[in-house]
Amino acid sequence: MKSRLISVAIMILIFVPILIIGGLPFRIAMGVIAILAYREILNLKGINKYPKIVELLGLFTILMNTFSNRDILYSSIGLDYKYIVASFLLMFMPTLFYHEKGNYTTKEAFELTSFIMFLGIVLNLASNILIYEKIYFIMIILITVLTDTFAYIVGKMIGRHTFTKISPNKTVEGCLGGIIMGSILTSIFYATFIDVKPLTTVIPVIIVLTIVCEIGDLFYSAIKRERGIKDFSNLIPGHGGVLDRIDSITFVILAFVLLKNLI
Repeated sequence: MKSRLISVAIMILIFVPILIIGGLPFRIAMGVIAILAYREILNLKGINKYPKIVELLGLFTILMNTFSNRDILYSSIGLDYKYIVASFLLMFMPTLFYHEKGNYTTKEAFELTSFIMFLGIVLNLASNILIYEKIYFIMIILITVLTDTFAYIVGKMIGRHTFTKISPNKTVEGCLGGIIMGSILTSIFYATFIDVKPLTTVIPVIIVLTIVCEIGDLFYSAIKRERGIKDFSNLIPGHGGVLDRIDSITFVILAFVLLKNLI
């Protein structure tokens, strides 16, 4: 518990100033997260590593998607086709040379490319949300932190019924506690600092985002369960790896982009 609290304090001291400054420092932070997350993705393969050229192409691809520029508001963007095409070509073509050796099959190419594209898009969206409307990015962080925190607290206090076998420690009571408290406190934040749309419209969207937050957590838990691992890495004492920390927020960011016009 002590190491967990120390890690939280360090992450706050690092991330909060970067969040306040925004701009280039935040984009650089997204790039660092992309590199660390990519390292954890590569380690999922196990003993048989990808060919070095594939790993380098993957690193270039995830950074290309993370740093690709946008000249229009994030809520209406999609990845530029040139980045999509480049990503697929870079990650698929090496299978022609390594397929017979069995260390980079077409199945692995699709799996690795999906991870890279997913994380690259999400980290790019995070940068654009912060640039154009920082207050909404803060709201996204609040939804994620509050939902996860209260799901953990309520689950520890009164959790009795297992929610899913994907993550046996998660309980129905904990999930409901996270959704309810996350929705209430985020709605208060919205009414106090944003207050653009009526709460009758906003609250249902916030509830959906808290539910998506729980789903994101479970999705990453399913990845770890399929691989037979507890954490993606031991980079952050008491918390696991980068992917263990950004699991929920990646899904919340995607859902927020879809629902932004309602709030």
